[in-house]
Amino acid sequence: MQVKVFEATDMASGLKMVKEALGPDALILSTRTIRSGAFGMIGKPMIEITAAVDNTWQEPVEKSINCGRRGTPQTQPETRSDITYEEIWAQDITSQKISLPQRPPVSQDIQNELAELRNMVKGLSNRMTGIDPSTLHKPYVEPEFIAPTHNTASVDPVIAFLIGYGINRETAQVVARFTRDTIEQATNLDRTDLTALFKAAIARLFTTEKLLDKRLTRQRRISLIGPTGVGKTTTLAKIAAYYLSQFGGKIGLITIDTYRIAAVEQIKVYGDIMRLPVEVVIKPQELDQALDKFRDFDLILIDTAGRSPRNSLDLQELAGYLRPELGIENNLLLAATTRERELEETIKRFSILPINNFIFSKIDECDQLGVLLNIHYKHDTPISFLTNGQRVPEDFIMPTPTAIAELIMNDHRIQHHG
Repeated sequence: MQVKVFEATDMASGLKMVKEALGPDALILSTRTIRSGAFGMIGKPMIEITAAVDNTWQEPVEKSINCGRRGTPQTQPETRSDITYEEIWAQDITSQKISLPQRPPVSQDIQNELAELRNMVKGLSNRMTGIDPSTLHKPYVEPEFIAPTHNTASVDPVIAFLIGYGINRETAQVVARFTRDTIEQATNLDRTDLTALFKAAIARLFTTEKLLDKRLTRQRRISLIGPTGVGKTTTLAKIAAYYLSQFGGKIGLITIDTYRIAAVEQIKVYGDIMRLPVEVVIKPQELDQALDKFRDFDLILIDTAGRSPRNSLDLQELAGYLRPELGIENNLLLAATTRERELEETIKRFSILPINNFIFSKIDECDQLGVLLNIHYKHDTPISFLTNGQRVPEDFIMPTPTAIAELIMNDHRIQHHG
């Protein structure tokens, strides 16, 4: 390959120089603007073109193209200073006759493969015609909220209405079955009537656990388990403050969260404020001792360290503390802001422990709360508490099925400080 550098006052004249020197087969490798004055600062700007031509490829082409570079000299056409880039490369193209090698015949195997590829492309094209264009080029949505065009969700306004509240397709179909007859028999339903009808149907699907709705007549042991960052310690303080303000009695706090920085100090601060005793447990045997120490108390609340659902060793260690024979009710704390797929994974991993109830936190941070119904319907685990803020004890709800249905079908998403 022959490489040369050319300098010209403008691009058109530079390209002409390249063509005259290397022929029409030259490749432009790079171009840049340079100045030839002192230090390259004050001189007139010039165009520097680096071009190359492959001599090994050029030779046979030159023999088959009568371009005037070999053989009898030809008269060069008159040059013009205003010639354009397109004109330079288009000169004599129509008069050039290039002898191309004959393409070898295609074998029967290759022809069969090409035919198969054409059939595959044709089949894909036919399937693409059934896709609704309105579903294309939209932001990513969780798969459970996308209604495919081939089922009833694409044409059923009831299911579409429910999906708009974050209820997934499967659960929306269940709610629709409960309300279908009433909707079809009604002659004049407005949006308010329809929403009230859905609220009643959704409430029928929920089961809640009233853990602390009245004064306890026997000791109750409640633990809060869950992944990191869902608000277990704060929720525990809310539960303690609520029961203390409503019924009084003796409450003991136990923490086995010795992993998180300042976790012990945090629960001790809550204990000092409410004047409640706090026991710190490091080994499973120490939990037995702490429970025995609080044997005359009405309510024992146990805080645990946040565990990654993917760390099976940590979950097994936690199960070593919360053994079934201790009579502890495990409440799995789930953040309502978490994606549904990750909530399902969390529930699956924590099922190494017996899960008595779900607690959903951070409902005030959600625009839609259909996930509460989706998760509850699939697992049929009662919901004991909801939290809707960080204030202790105000942002704490002991829900009824009707209250949860109201939150899900709330057009204004008013869930703060319930």
